[in-house]
Amino acid sequence: MNASLSWIKAYVPDLKADYQEFRDAMTLSGTKVEGFTQFDKDLDQIVIGQITKIDPHPDADKLVVCQVNLGNESVQIVTGASNVFEGAKIPVVTDGGKVAGGHDGKMTEGGIKIKAGKLRGVDSFGMMCSIEELGSTREMYPDAAENGIYILPDDAPVGGDAIEYLGLHDANYEFE
Repeated sequence: MNASLSWIKAYVPDLKADYQEFRDAMTLSGTKVEGFTQFDKDLDQIVIGQITKIDPHPDADKLVVCQVNLGNESVQIVTGASNVFEGAKIPVVTDGGKVAGGHDGKMTEGGIKIKAGKLRGVDSFGMMCSIEELGSTREMYPDAAENGIYILPDDAPVGGDAIEYLGLHDANYEFE
């Protein structure tokens, strides 16, 4: 049987345990926890941004330069994603934050730290994220683009915590 901690807390609202405390309590009760996945383990500094402007990259046909509103500031991000558009709300990992893995869906233990830098000579101050880079899959988010940035719904609050908005401050338990 599989269950997420948020699902369990919906049925037991007074449960005040973190991931490890719940796992330990279940084991001590005689219910063997065979698997455990913490969704937000390798995610840090990921906010909801909104693309306000897109310009072609001056030196690369497959890259674009985006101006992205993060709520409290606007940053420039260079991307090769073909599904971005002005007005899109997207998850953005800011300079110094980290994602769980690559766009190919392969996870990296400890995550991948994102730093400001230059892409083909143009400054980029973060990275727009695909659902795979957030450590998830298109099975959990069927509306996610197959090869592109995850476009959030229109009600996503610009500047908000993208991990919370996506429900990834959670863990999945596999019981015997």
